[in-house]
Parts: sequence; C-alpha cells; structure tokens
Amino acid sequence: MTHRFLPQARAEFDRAVDWYDAQQPPMGDDFINEVYATVQRMVGGPQAFPRANRPPAGREVCVAKVHRFEYLVYYEVTATELLILCVTHGKRGRHPWRQRLP
Repeated sequence: MTHRFLPQARAEFDRAVDWYDAQQPPMGDDFINEVYATVQRMVGGPQAFPRANRPPAGREVCVAKVHRFEYLVYYEVTATELLILCVTHGKRGRHPWRQRLP
C-alpha cells in the first residue's frame, strides 16, 4: 500500500519541523524520523490503529500517535492508498481531518 499526504497535512508537517528546528535544531530531524516511522507502521498495518471519533459512514479514518512527540496523524484507508489527512498537535482542541475528506 502506498501513502500520500494531502497538501494541508504536508504543510502542517513542515510547520512543525520548522518549529522544532527553531527550538532545538536536532529536534526537527527527530520529528521527521518519528513521523516517517509512524507512517511506515501505518502502511504496514493500517487497521492496527484506533479509528477516529465518528468518521462518516462508509469511511475508514484512523489516528496514529507519533512516538516521542505529542502529534497525531489522521489518515483514511482506501482500496488503493493510505491518505494522510492531518498532522496535528495532540493538545489542539479541534482536528481538521473531517473537512479534508475528499
């Protein structure tokens, strides 16, 4: 199974990398490595992660926690790919994944 970031999710990821680099430069690289390790776990077993709260009927949306960081990756499992909808801080009150479903 392949994976693809929505442009908005990629922008969130890039902003987080920039923020961690500004705080402590090696942390940006650590964040990149942890997010990609999470994506590889998702690709290897997409249904191994919990479902997101109240996905639309007929849609399989799951959420994975990024190790060492308080970030969550929301993704939709389709027949052909794993679509990354959102890369967001876990303490953020609202996660915009619902508005991003194609």
